[in-house]
Amino acid sequence: MKNKNLILSLLILITAFIFSSCSDDQSGIVTSTNSSTDEIPDFTENGQNPDDLDLSKQADQFGPGYLYLESNDATINSILVYKQYFDGTITLQSTVESGGSGTGGGLGNQGAIALENGNWLFAVNAGSGSVSSFKMSHSGNLTLKNTIESGGKTPVSLTVHGRILYVVNAGSDNIAGFKVMENGSFQPIPGSLQTLSTTGAGAAQISFAPNGRYLYVTEKATNMITIFPVNGQGVAGPGNSMNSTGQTPFGFDFARNRFMIVSNAAGGAPNQSSATSYANILNGIPNPVNGAVGNNQAAACWVGTTKHGSYAYVTNTASNNISSYYVAPFGAIFVANEAMKTDDGPTEIIVSKNNLYVHVLNAASHTITSFRRTIIGGLELIGTTSGIPVAATGIAAD
Repeated sequence: MKNKNLILSLLILITAFIFSSCSDDQSGIVTSTNSSTDEIPDFTENGQNPDDLDLSKQADQFGPGYLYLESNDATINSILVYKQYFDGTITLQSTVESGGSGTGGGLGNQGAIALENGNWLFAVNAGSGSVSSFKMSHSGNLTLKNTIESGGKTPVSLTVHGRILYVVNAGSDNIAGFKVMENGSFQPIPGSLQTLSTTGAGAAQISFAPNGRYLYVTEKATNMITIFPVNGQGVAGPGNSMNSTGQTPFGFDFARNRFMIVSNAAGGAPNQSSATSYANILNGIPNPVNGAVGNNQAAACWVGTTKHGSYAYVTNTASNNISSYYVAPFGAIFVANEAMKTDDGPTEIIVSKNNLYVHVLNAASHTITSFRRTIIGGLELIGTTSGIPVAATGIAAD
């Protein structure tokens, strides 16, 4: 009887963790719009889809890769370095303390770690309200260089463009900018502190547009996306907030260098998850291309795109699977694979630097599932790595 009660308690905790990690807004759930164009395009692009063509390459053409993960431990936050071998398997190589602390629980975020040109790694310390920089070596190992206060409370996501870094602080509903110096130290950018649309916005992710001229922040609680213009000196202006197309906008990534693919968790409602592709992101006026395209899953939260932007992978945290979308050259998205199974509670997802592998962090089972990409957005299981820290967040690949 004691074992039965223990199992039941664990299941309740896991379920609560999944939904707190993915969605802070359980009210006002509506069905996502499943819009599409009149004609589904050829996903193979006449046999010339560049992401599919990459699959014919051998991994040893690129050398080994590395995967970075944040422990988010409430006492001592650390960055874990995994080596990715030629067959896509990974193994823990090293661990380095971050100079701050995590929260020990789900952050409801995407982008706790950011890389800059294979030279620098940056990470949030959500518990201690700080940001850290690490120098990356050719062997994948890290050296902590600097830690600075994040300009607010509970930093959950950061982004870097050149030497300019911005962080979004979910606890204080603001963003803050820093110049990264050559030695990895930070210099706050005067005038960069800007507020989100409202208090309690539920910030999930911040990211520069590919051209570095705008910052985008998804707000789960308000169903909004807030856009901040950034001038040539790296100073962000006041934000402009727009309603998202799809409920509970969460994670996002960029495709074909000009579209933004956003997951819509729909408050975790069963069968209501979707994704939206936005055009005109380089001009700071994002427009949905073909609406919120549903995948019939629950709690779509994290997004990772392929190197050439033909495919976007979305983790469905409450459905324990991944959906893949084809991104057409004109920006419309179409479901390629509705439900590819993972371990329990898949959260953050990343495509490897060589564009051959996909790695998924599973928050409920504390594992990383590794896949090899197959044509038309498919995934073939490679294996599972266990022993991942309980509160792990952030995943990046180099």
